[in-house]
Amino acid sequence: MKTLIDKSEARKTVLQRKRNISSEEISSKTQKIIKRLAATDDFVYANKIHIYISNKTGEVDTRKVIDFALGWGKQIILPKFFKELRTFRRFQFTGWDDLVKNQDGYLEPKLSVDEDLSDIDLFIVPAVAISSLGQRVGQGGGHYDRLLRKAYAPKYVLAFEFQVFDNIETDLHDVRVDKIITERRTVNTRENLNFSWNS
Repeated sequence: MKTLIDKSEARKTVLQRKRNISSEEISSKTQKIIKRLAATDDFVYANKIHIYISNKTGEVDTRKVIDFALGWGKQIILPKFFKELRTFRRFQFTGWDDLVKNQDGYLEPKLSVDEDLSDIDLFIVPAVAISSLGQRVGQGGGHYDRLLRKAYAPKYVLAFEFQVFDNIETDLHDVRVDKIITERRTVNTRENLNFSWNS
C-alpha cells in the first residue's frame, strides 16, 4: 500500500527541500530531464507543445526546455492567465523579448489569442508536488485543472525527484497527468495506477 500524504503536507515538504538545491544542481538536473523528455515519442512527434515558464526558486528550468524544443522545430504555446475570468488563454511563443512580467512577477505573453486546445500535441504542466500515480499538487487555485479538463493531449510533469511522492490525496476536480520525468526516471503513471487498482 502506497503511503498517502495530504496536499498541504506535500507542498510544505517540497518547499523545504527546494531551499537546499543549488542553481548548479537545477541546471544539471534540468539537462538530464530534457534528455529524458527528448527520448519520449510524445515529444518527438509533437508539433505544438503547451508549456509554462518556470518562475519559482528550485523549479525545473523550463526556459531551457523551451529553447531545446524550439531547436527541434517545435511550436511553443504559452498560457496567459486572466484572474478576473479565472481562465487561461493561449499565445504562440515568438521570442523572449515578446514577454512581459505580470503583477505576480510571472513572465507571460503580452497578448493572448483564444482558449482552443484542440491542436495541442503535448502538455507540460507545472506542479509543486506530484505522485507516482499522477496526482498533481499545484498552487492551490485549481486553475490548471480547469484548463487540463479541456485538453486531450498527453500531460507531462517535469519535476525533480524530491517532488515525487507515492500517493497524494485527490479531489474530484483534480486531473491526473500521464507521465512524470525526473532527473532519474520516466514514470508512466497509468501503469502505476493500474497496478494500484489490481493490488
